[in-house]
Formats: sequence, structure tokens, C-alpha cells
Amino acid sequence: MATAPFPRLSAPSMINAFLRPLFAAVALLPVALVAADRDRPPNFLMFMGDNVGYGDTGPYGSKLHRTPHLDQLAAEGRKFTHFYTAANVCTPSRAGLMTATYPRRLQLHHNARGGAVLQPGEAIGLHPSEVTIAEVAQSAGYRTMLIGKWHLGDHPLFLPTRQGFDEYWGVPYSDDMTPREGQSWPPLPLLRGETVIEAGVDRSELTRRETAEAIRFITENRDRPFLLLLSHAMPGSTATSFASAAFRGKSRNETYGDAIEELDWSAGEILGTLRRLGLDDRTLVLWTADNSAAARSRGTNAPLSGY
Repeated sequence: MATAPFPRLSAPSMINAFLRPLFAAVALLPVALVAADRDRPPNFLMFMGDNVGYGDTGPYGSKLHRTPHLDQLAAEGRKFTHFYTAANVCTPSRAGLMTATYPRRLQLHHNARGGAVLQPGEAIGLHPSEVTIAEVAQSAGYRTMLIGKWHLGDHPLFLPTRQGFDEYWGVPYSDDMTPREGQSWPPLPLLRGETVIEAGVDRSELTRRETAEAIRFITENRDRPFLLLLSHAMPGSTATSFASAAFRGKSRNETYGDAIEELDWSAGEILGTLRRLGLDDRTLVLWTADNSAAARSRGTNAPLSGY
């Protein structure tokens, strides 16, 4: 039976879908933030962990992982408990975030092999005709950057630089999509813009390097409004997470806990940069995750159930 394609959202309706919850969030903030500089719109900084469980951080009840910076962020702001992603796996969830659109409408709810996420070299991705939150921000005069994991297509046509981001530094898909038995995937690439600058990147150094890139971008754009999406590659999509030497073996939850605690460190470094530059009172910050912890990881979604 033939089926009609889902209609695309127009740019105005997409912008409204993005701005309504944004304005609602602004309404909850202290008046000082909105009034800090009426001639300059606020900056937007979004942290997103990869496969972080609902109960993996202190604000959501973890007694296992030490997350003092996230604890402080939650105490100073708002904690959302009914704030849902568009899907429970990477590609469709990220597609929904980027476009305020259901993944099914974008045809990104499955890959060509019938799986749920895009794999290296797939011929599909987030179509450049879709309007993204980065394009909305660009049109309002913002400088935009995505750092870290993308997972919405690894061909140049689909990369962040074709989707409204002025800059991109990161890995184009999940960190576990590396050469393995039965797969012909290439070594995990690291891109700047649309250029591969490393192949076979050291995953244990990704969080540290992502943090350095974020601090550079914020510092260089301190005098203009910016949108920064820091999409961490960790704790990642495998049973083994990665952390730098400073955090390796330091948590009470093996490599997964090490990775979570390094993400907290990253947030602390970046939030500290905002304070040092006097940008903390004019920057809206959101820390979230693309979806829940995988069943095969050492993460937890408690008190919720399921993947």
C-alpha cells in the first residue's frame, strides 16, 4: 500500500517550535539574566552526554558518582524530571533535538539495514533542507559551534557545517564504531570542519580535548552571542567507557564512573570559564543526555525502568 510522505515543517513553524519552550525557560530564570544586557541576546550552552543514565549524576540521585559541578548547576538552576528525548537511541534522538521534529518525519528513525542508528558510510543523514536550531541561531546573528559526537550522517553533505554550525570539531558517529570482526569500518575519525585531522583517535583523551575546544570557542566569542553544543562522546556506546589518565581508575564504578566524573570536571572547567569572562549571567546553560544508559553498560536509569 502506498503511503504519503510526512510533510516537512516550514521554517517559521520550526522556529516557533524551538522558541516556545525557549521563552518558557527564560521566563523561569532570574530577571537579572534577562536584564543583564538588553542590547545583547543571551548565549546558549548545551552539554549533552552520550548514553548517560537518568540516575547517573548527583542531581538525579546517584550516590555512586561524584558530580559536584553538576550538583551546583542544579542547585542554582532548575532540574527537569519530565523532559523527554525524541527516541531512546542516538541518531533519532539527536535528529529530534536539532530540528524540534519527530525522527519519523525526518526518516531518521532507522538506517538502511533496519537498525536504529546510522553507521559509518551510510548514504543518508539529516537533510540540509531541514531547519536546525543552529540555523535559527545563525539567522539571529549568533556564532555557532558543535563539539563532539554528531551521528546524523558522516558524508560532507550532512555534516554540522552544512547544518548551521560555523565550526565543528569532533567524531561523526559513536565512539564504538571502529574496525571490528565482520565490519569494514574505518578507524574512528576526528574532524575539524569537514576535514579528517586524525584517524584512530585516542578515545581516552576525547573529553579533555572537547573541553579545551569549548573553552577556546567561548573565549574567542566572548564579545558576541554564541550557541555552543558540546556533545560529549562519553560515556559512550560500548560496555567499556574511556577517561583520561587523571580520572582513570578513580571512581567507584570502573571505567563508566571514570567517564561520568570526567564529564562533571568538564562542566566545571567550562562554567568556570564563563564566570572568569563575566559571561555567567548572560548564558543559558543546559546539561542533558541524548538518551538513557545502555543495558550493557554500568550506568543506571533508576528509578526509571528500561533502556
